[in-house]
Amino acid sequence: MTRLALVTPRYPPTHAGGGEISARLLAEQLHARDAVDEVVVYSFDGKSTETVGGVPVFRLADVPQYPYSLPNEIAYRKLRAVGPDPDVIHAYNMHLHPAVGRLSAALDVPAVATLNAYPLVDWAEVNVTPSFKRRLYERTLLRLERPRLLDQLQNIDLFLPLSSAVEQVYRNNGLDSANYEVIPNMLDPSFSVPDDGSEETDRVRLLYVGYLRDTKGVRYLIDAMDQLPEQVELTVVGDGPERDALTERAAGTAAADRIEFTGSVPYEKVTRAYADADVFVHPGVWPEPFGRTILEAMQAGLPVVATDIGGPADTIPQSELLATPGDPASLSESIEYAAANRDRIGRENRQFVDDRYHPDVVVPQFHEVYERVLRD
Repeated sequence: MTRLALVTPRYPPTHAGGGEISARLLAEQLHARDAVDEVVVYSFDGKSTETVGGVPVFRLADVPQYPYSLPNEIAYRKLRAVGPDPDVIHAYNMHLHPAVGRLSAALDVPAVATLNAYPLVDWAEVNVTPSFKRRLYERTLLRLERPRLLDQLQNIDLFLPLSSAVEQVYRNNGLDSANYEVIPNMLDPSFSVPDDGSEETDRVRLLYVGYLRDTKGVRYLIDAMDQLPEQVELTVVGDGPERDALTERAAGTAAADRIEFTGSVPYEKVTRAYADADVFVHPGVWPEPFGRTILEAMQAGLPVVATDIGGPADTIPQSELLATPGDPASLSESIEYAAANRDRIGRENRQFVDDRYHPDVVVPQFHEVYERVLRD
């Protein structure tokens, strides 16, 4: 049994995206299952002390995102001032991992760190087109900061990438000699979708849920619609910098009247979208660390078509549903296979995520690594 400090830049309800949801699930599941004696969250998204889902949360400060040395310096000083006394520190959501490495060394306390993003890696290395601001930062300050930040990361005892793809990126970018163990995100056992009340038709309803940026590959899904039968419809849920360009691209296709963009919608409407869909599509073109929407779609009993790159490729059990990144023809072929076999694959997916990603399976993996770093 262990006292755990979970350090994360943000914690729900602040910016409750996939990373924050995963951090909350970890903390609450550890607490609910008595997997550790005590779990305390330290976050940097305000100044307050509260209890969220039974877990004490200390929000110590607001910190900027860039340059990385600054938020890590602030976080390190705030944590030292608070004086946490854990047995193990777990760094989550990437941006403050150097501060946790430094704190681990100062307190002589073992630390583990989940790897779920690539902030210290030049984005071109992971097939992401950087903004002008990000490109300028990579060529100037990050180039100077990176050696020191990576050196602080070396104090972390064990890295926990969400997928083998994440591990490989970090092995290729400064952490080749570190210790790794892949532990995926866990599903949310409280997640549910409403019953599908729609009438049976010959329509095939495709669904994409996520941020609209170039790395998500939605443009290739739109292009694939031109190669799919007329009964296939696509709903795109989400917003982002590519929305206008994607809307314009869709308008120029023969399938324009079969493609709907909803923009951002409340979470309860997202679950409605899962219930209304027949096939979920995740057409990314970069080594995305994981993909929580994929888990949700599989929990909802949907077949999931994804591209054969990054964490999603580790998650999809049917090889026929892994398309070539950036290839509309390959996407359309996988989509047609998914649609023709959707009932069988939907049942397989529900069972697969329950067997592999349920907290009953994932939480013991975390408990084991905490115990291991304490022994070592």
